[in-house]
Amino acid sequence: MITLIFQFAFPVAIVFYLLGLSFYLFRQTKISLCVFLIGFISHTLFQLSRGLSPGIWLINPVFDSSYFLPWSMAAICLGMGFFSKEEKNKAIIHSMIIPVSLFSALGLFFPRGIMAPGPQHQTILVSLYYSIDIVAQACFILGAWFAVLHLREKDQDKLFNSLMVAGFILYSISQVVGAYWAYLGWALPMHWSTKHLQSASVWCYYAAVLHLRYFPTWNSRHESWFSLGGALLLLVFNYATQLSAFSLPRIGGWTL
Repeated sequence: MITLIFQFAFPVAIVFYLLGLSFYLFRQTKISLCVFLIGFISHTLFQLSRGLSPGIWLINPVFDSSYFLPWSMAAICLGMGFFSKEEKNKAIIHSMIIPVSLFSALGLFFPRGIMAPGPQHQTILVSLYYSIDIVAQACFILGAWFAVLHLREKDQDKLFNSLMVAGFILYSISQVVGAYWAYLGWALPMHWSTKHLQSASVWCYYAAVLHLRYFPTWNSRHESWFSLGGALLLLVFNYATQLSAFSLPRIGGWTL
């Protein structure tokens, strides 16, 4: 049963995401939301199956960025839609189905297999780091989506700013957790590796953006453009890492 879910639940989720997107484009909002929710449930089952697919429960595979990033984006979309009380905001919140569908579809091009955990990964700090880090990335990317809507004068409440602040807080927490994990695993809280330099670059970038608002000539349109730039930087770093991992041995290989 777990093997079947591992093999087919993710493609099924993408089908429902794309169906939800189609209904959204035809302005069938309620149907679109129901179909999108079915896709999210299927996606959730797939995430859980990743942890069970080796035959024993391993939590680290659940937080593979290729699949957990679009899952986090979908969860944020549903959460914001559920808690939003403004009807005008619900309309633009539901538009997040577009980036969710796009990033989910990208997951089809990455290996489905599980990377065997190394000795430094046998700690709950690894799961904490990756889960918080990826949710922060989801906030940054969706913030960029709302930044586009703000530039088009559709996001008047500056939801992109709220997501960017939330992403920065979560990203800061993940860096502290990651530094502690690195200290336990390699006896150094940071070293001059590609991953650490990329993380530091992203953190410094968003820290600078959030402080630029104190300049007299700074406005929300400037912040929108910088939000887009931050998401682009993040995606280059993120998918460069994903591509470099293609050659790594995996359990399960290319299970499409």
